[in-house]
Amino acid sequence: MSFLFPAFLFALFSLSIPVIIHLFNFKRYKTLYFSNVSLLKRIKQESKKKSQLKQLLILIARLLAITSLVIAFSRPYIPLTKKTSSAAQQVVAIYIDNTFSMKAESEKGPLLEQAKLKAIEIANSYRVGTQFLIITSDFLPEHEFLLNKEQFIQQIAAIKESPLSPKLSNVYSQAIRTISASVKRADKTIYILSDFQKNSTDIESIKPDSSVWTYLFPFKAAKTNNLLIDSCWFEVPIRKIGQPEKLFVRIKNLSNQAYQNIPIRLTINDSLKAITNINISGQEVSTQELNYTNNSEGIQLCKVELDDYPIIYDNSYYLSYHVRGKLNALGISNPLNDGSTYLKSLFANDELVSYNEYPENNIQISQLKNFQCIFLINNQKISSGLKSELTSFVEQGGSLVIFPDRLANYEDYNALLNALNGKTYAGYDTLSLSISEINYDNELYREVFKKKEDEADLPVIKGSVNFTDQMQRSEITLLKFRNGKSALNTHSFGDGTVYTFAFPLDKKNFNFIRHVIFVPTIYNMVLNSGDKQKYAYSIDNEEPIYLNQNQNPGELKVVNLKTKDEFLTNIRRIGSGKKQLILDELPKQAGHYLVKDGSQTIQSISYNFSRRESVPEFYSEEDLQNKIQSSKFKQFQLIKSSEITFSETIKELNNGRQLWKYFIILAILFLFCEIAVIRFWK
Repeated sequence: MSFLFPAFLFALFSLSIPVIIHLFNFKRYKTLYFSNVSLLKRIKQESKKKSQLKQLLILIARLLAITSLVIAFSRPYIPLTKKTSSAAQQVVAIYIDNTFSMKAESEKGPLLEQAKLKAIEIANSYRVGTQFLIITSDFLPEHEFLLNKEQFIQQIAAIKESPLSPKLSNVYSQAIRTISASVKRADKTIYILSDFQKNSTDIESIKPDSSVWTYLFPFKAAKTNNLLIDSCWFEVPIRKIGQPEKLFVRIKNLSNQAYQNIPIRLTINDSLKAITNINISGQEVSTQELNYTNNSEGIQLCKVELDDYPIIYDNSYYLSYHVRGKLNALGISNPLNDGSTYLKSLFANDELVSYNEYPENNIQISQLKNFQCIFLINNQKISSGLKSELTSFVEQGGSLVIFPDRLANYEDYNALLNALNGKTYAGYDTLSLSISEINYDNELYREVFKKKEDEADLPVIKGSVNFTDQMQRSEITLLKFRNGKSALNTHSFGDGTVYTFAFPLDKKNFNFIRHVIFVPTIYNMVLNSGDKQKYAYSIDNEEPIYLNQNQNPGELKVVNLKTKDEFLTNIRRIGSGKKQLILDELPKQAGHYLVKDGSQTIQSISYNFSRRESVPEFYSEEDLQNKIQSSKFKQFQLIKSSEITFSETIKELNNGRQLWKYFIILAILFLFCEIAVIRFWK
């Protein structure tokens, strides 16, 4: 047993007062004279013994009554934890899990509403003067200040669900930082009210503060069925006008119930483009294919959705992309060689590609950024200025195609390839070689051929360049000679792609130019060029957003297409010309957002809610208790949801089991005993 106010125990010295009164009886006796006192002496002796016993019982009752009162005022208690109160001020931080999973229902209603009521109960269990701190999943700045009980209850009522799903270790760290910054000396306590979903409850990652006591209160929802759209992706990475698209949609059934004829709808710019019905068994993952064609250029705002209740936030998936009207290709050619004429003929009057050409001795370097694909066609020299500009061009997302000339020295080419981290040229070989193998799995050829031919009739190349064997350079071979050497390589550099041929584009290799493989090879190199678009973002993940344009924008803003809410932005330049868009605050609603430069829309951003909250896996009370014990957290304790008198449980956990009431009852009982002895003892 311990005492909250042990100084009151000094009042036990007052027990000496009734003892002194008992020892020194100040009552005066009156003398009476009798003629015969023999009988009186016997009566007197008997009465004196009874009187002494009576006075002794009265004294004991008084001493016990006073002792009980003194102990009661010392506030005795039996500590239920090792927590001891060392400061007069108390600070209580309460984390209310307001993630989407807390919208689930139980027998008593939504879990979030139950958590808010429990938070108010906790506040009411503390004495006046206690300061409170609210922590939620979105870490709002207004929740970084200490509140009194009335302010705390008012802010609790305003808490709504949040799309963010922080780790429990981050929540704990945030609480410790805020408490430590707000007050130096106080009794600090943290309450965590949550459903303790497994994907965010990382108790083992918590670094506990020995001065802070933490109580976990779990909530358990009734079992709920949930069908959701997990993710979406395209078969090929490039979006172009007139292209048949295959959009894959992954559907997850997180329940044991089977679903029949559930419609999956795709709308683009508010127009229905595709629909399909699915049948899915319990606990099954299904991938569905939606087919449509890009018939218009510009920004395409897509939404894939299904119908499922009661959990609806994961029924939709937003994505968006930009379809260019025409791709711009440029040929930098050797004026002494006619290789560029074949590209001119290929792209003449083309609806998708606009082709231009510069001779290698008259290049407008400042204009290179306006193209998506550049061809180096049998060049004799590559200047250092052009090399630097081409390196920057590829790094920012452009595609570079290199046809080497027949040279004795490839020093200029190799300087460019080294800058692009590609395999260099070793030397020219006049030997004629036939192409024998095509990489059908690469996106360049994936949709070109209806079937794969192992012994296809492929062109013969008259003279080629050997690549150096540089193991540290990882390149993909697209075309291979019969002797096993590469005829066409590709590799990525920055956000762009480099295609390196091992032979020139000229009349001697007319066999390659007239072959059926020439057109799809060159044409797809252009169609697969340009910016690599990010189709969708997750709200709870701070992924970088890059501008898909080369010109310098003015004052940008991001607008929610549905609510018209505006977000201020900044631009950060990264690397050689890449521009990152930084929002002043992250969006909290899933949907489409438009990046505007004044009144002009230059880009779209699509946000989706995280699917982590959709996974119905939670830690039980037993699991949490085992985790606390295995982590040896002495300052952590679990409050079981079966506790009926929740507020009393909180008081006992903080102040121990209070015994002062029992001692008050004992004091009253002893006073009644004293009265009874005085009144009824004759």
